[in-house]
Amino acid sequence: ATILLNTEPAFDSAAGIAVFDAFKKCEMVVSLTPFKANLDISDVLLPIAPFTETPGTYVNAEGRVQSFHAVVKPLGEARPAWKVIRTLANILNLPGFTFESSQEILLHIHTEKSENMAEYVSASRLSNACKMPSVSPIDPEHIPCVASIYQLDGIVRRAVSLQRTADASVAQSMEVAA
Repeated sequence: ATILLNTEPAFDSAAGIAVFDAFKKCEMVVSLTPFKANLDISDVLLPIAPFTETPGTYVNAEGRVQSFHAVVKPLGEARPAWKVIRTLANILNLPGFTFESSQEILLHIHTEKSENMAEYVSASRLSNACKMPSVSPIDPEHIPCVASIYQLDGIVRRAVSLQRTADASVAQSMEVAA
């Protein structure tokens, strides 16, 4: 089984449409998404709230820990992704998924780590280095993929006002030319 968390492989993968064929071969695909997405490849679609409808914490590029509140309550039966994952883990009797709030998760991280994460995470823990071997661009299939700023996530892809901007128009004309 494959679980897709807030991703649309046709848009979010450099492989694009080719990735669909791989997912169609999976025995089961579960999509956790705030949109009606991945309908062609998913066996199960579980609604999750977009980031604007859930509280959480992230670490910015500077290493600063920043928490945020939900702007509005999730629509309908959508839940934050971590709650959906927690429920799935509980159904599967997996240990370590007993948290009731994002604040409880953050408190757990603070008590588990030796460094004080209240304000910063050390630069040594922020590396985005990849241990996978890199692929040398020998043939046309390995040409780097470039996406316009208004195609980078599901929310902006669906924002009609952003798609009507000059930047989006230039990017769309470049895609047609390619």
